[in-house]
Amino acid sequence: MSVPEDKWVAMPPLLVPSSFSVTKKNRLAGRRTATPGCIPTAYLISASGNLQSGNTMKKFLIVVLLALLAVPVSVSALVTYSGNQVNILDPVPDDVFASGGMIEVNAPVRSVTAAGGSITINAPVSGDVIAAGGTVTINGDVGGKVVAVGGTIDLAGNVTTNALLQGGTVTIRKSATIGKDAMISGGTVRNAGTVVGNLTVRSQSAENTGSAGTYEVKPDRGMGASALWVFSVLAVLLCLGWYIVGLLLIRVMPARFLQVESEVHTSAILKFVVGFAAIIIAVIAFVLLAITIILLPLALVLGGLAFIGLLLANLFVASGLGRVISGYLKWNGKEWQLYTVGFLVLMVLFLIPVINILAFVISTSLGFGAILYAVRNNWAAVTGSGSP
Repeated sequence: MSVPEDKWVAMPPLLVPSSFSVTKKNRLAGRRTATPGCIPTAYLISASGNLQSGNTMKKFLIVVLLALLAVPVSVSALVTYSGNQVNILDPVPDDVFASGGMIEVNAPVRSVTAAGGSITINAPVSGDVIAAGGTVTINGDVGGKVVAVGGTIDLAGNVTTNALLQGGTVTIRKSATIGKDAMISGGTVRNAGTVVGNLTVRSQSAENTGSAGTYEVKPDRGMGASALWVFSVLAVLLCLGWYIVGLLLIRVMPARFLQVESEVHTSAILKFVVGFAAIIIAVIAFVLLAITIILLPLALVLGGLAFIGLLLANLFVASGLGRVISGYLKWNGKEWQLYTVGFLVLMVLFLIPVINILAFVISTSLGFGAILYAVRNNWAAVTGSGSP
């Protein structure tokens, strides 16, 4: 018995196990997901996309654009697939959302939003294609627009409207025709197809053997060697100054420094949560106070204190990290030595891609939470209302 679309009830996404092929027999008839309104963007950015060129801000903006474009005003129905291998073999008259290691679309669908290590579309898509992956290959014709981010992008099918592509290597095959405009950004861009409208390329290496209404190349020079050298020197000096501030605190006020550091060791998860929430609340409070104008001085004072706390937060975590390392090594070093070891380890973590963001958020939040707890536990000494 069929159920009218207006009577569908929202259900959890249909998760496809590893090495699962979607066929008419095993598609679990009737288990579509009717989801009115917004679509979780986690499905869009859940898999690894090996973006190999362009600066980080460009990649971030493109991914945000992908997320925004993936949220239609009204969605009548959608079908979701997830797994290590997703292979769509039967036609799907709905919007398809897929995430996985390897995704293949071998049957006509209404639209595709996919994120994965390898994405291949071999069948016609009547609507839009939005993809983020290590490798994105589009061999089928697309009735709408194509927005893709990937390490390697290969477009061989026709696109009715526009194409927005960002990748390490972007190739438009001779068989491809883009009905309107194309904007491409990549380390290496090759166009052998036809772009009816404007073809705009930003790349260090661009090759156009096809045709376009208008063709424009904007060289992506990136950061010059001199600018990179200046930036590196400034970063080193900043880290050195940061390190010296910690040494001064240990020298001038060792007891206070150790009080805050001790808070890092106790209930670390709680301190992280409190610190993270406090940072968000501080930003909101600063904005609310600042827009009143009359309370702007108070906002500046409180904002300045919060800023100082954020700058010092990682120093206490560094000292605590050094103490943990010394415990494992069974080494009894001096306070400044423990701080130095922890600081070096923390700086190395801050240099590792992806991990650096996670490490910075955890370290800053944990240190800020430890400062708040230390102030609370020593409030009398801080305000001068009692003996420390």
